[in-house]
Amino acid sequence: MNDRQDSNTHAEKRKHPRVETFNEVDYILLDENKRKVGEGKGRTVNLSQSGALLETDSPLDGTFIVLITLDLEGNKVHVKGRVAHSRESENPGCYLSGVRFAGSRQENIQAIVAFVKTYYRKKYAGRNGDSEQ
Repeated sequence: MNDRQDSNTHAEKRKHPRVETFNEVDYILLDENKRKVGEGKGRTVNLSQSGALLETDSPLDGTFIVLITLDLEGNKVHVKGRVAHSRESENPGCYLSGVRFAGSRQENIQAIVAFVKTYYRKKYAGRNGDSEQ
């Protein structure tokens, strides 16, 4: 009974529902003084209105992060965030990192829309012989 209560309490802590995604991203890591301390590539695992879970090949050792992806028109979309946590994944050599979006509401929405549209376009491209919508 306690495990169930703990599980329910954890689920209730989430402000927004998460959507499974698989988007390639570039990222730039910044320290608390907003100086660049690293960069790399990763992919989104899931996404919500307030953040994303990233999979990378190294832990995200920074305070702030800028995620960069492409929208359907090929334009770069940037979203700012704070690294909430970074831990080793069950997959060897992979790390999962939580990112809390910190940009303006408009920037966050633009990025979320780009992530979701790109993910679904790639996921369903070519089905029923129709790759364009």
